[in-house]
Formats: sequence, structure tokens, C-alpha cells
Amino acid sequence: MANKCQFQKKDGTICGANAQFGNDLCVFHDPTRKSDGDRARRAGGLARSKPPVLPMDVPDMPLGTFKDVSNLLAESISQVRRGQLDPRIANAVGYLSGILLKALEQGAVEERLLKIETALGLNVDSEKEHGTQ
Repeated sequence: MANKCQFQKKDGTICGANAQFGNDLCVFHDPTRKSDGDRARRAGGLARSKPPVLPMDVPDMPLGTFKDVSNLLAESISQVRRGQLDPRIANAVGYLSGILLKALEQGAVEERLLKIETALGLNVDSEKEHGTQ
């Protein structure tokens, strides 16, 4: 088991990060390694500040049906579990998929309503607007 950093923080708690081999301090609290710790903090901050994006060669997926959206979500979940997809991208996919599913559902309802109205001979103006004469 790794030795833990014994540095005491301002609030009195112990750091607890993995200590360096042969030392009771982690790289961030070892005064002889201050420049290494600073460099690691900068690198970590830079990595977090870059927005996650998919590679350009990732193919688009069809998203015209409920099944298409379901397939995208299932694939995204699997990719997150395997560490192949950044969870931030998956969250955006999930959110946008919810909006798309509502739009697909609304479109289906409108189509059914228009067919019913047409069958009943109602709403002729709506037929002209939709070009369904």
C-alpha cells in the first residue's frame, strides 16, 4: 500500500495523497520539488480547460427515429463505461437526445392529428399550409 502524504493543511487535515517513494510528502507539498508540483498543476489546469470533442473521423449517426436515438444513447453509455467517451460529451448527448425525442414525438402527434382532420374533412387550410392536398 502506498505511503500517504503527511502534510498538514491550514484546516488541520492531512493531505492524504500518495507520498513520493522514500518521502512522507507528495510532489505538491515537497519544498524540494516545488517547480515540479507547479508544472503538474498547470498541466492539469490546461487539460481541464480544453473542451472535450470527438475526433473528426467519428461518423454521424442517423437520428430520425426513436430507435436511432436509442441506439445512440446505448452506444454512448457503453463508450463511457469503457472510458472511450468523455462523460461531458455523453451528458450533452443525453440532454440533446431528450430534446430530439420530444421533437420526434411532437412531429408524430402532429402527423396523426393532420390525418384525422383530413379524414374528417376538417382543417382544409392546414392542408394547404402543409402541402398535403
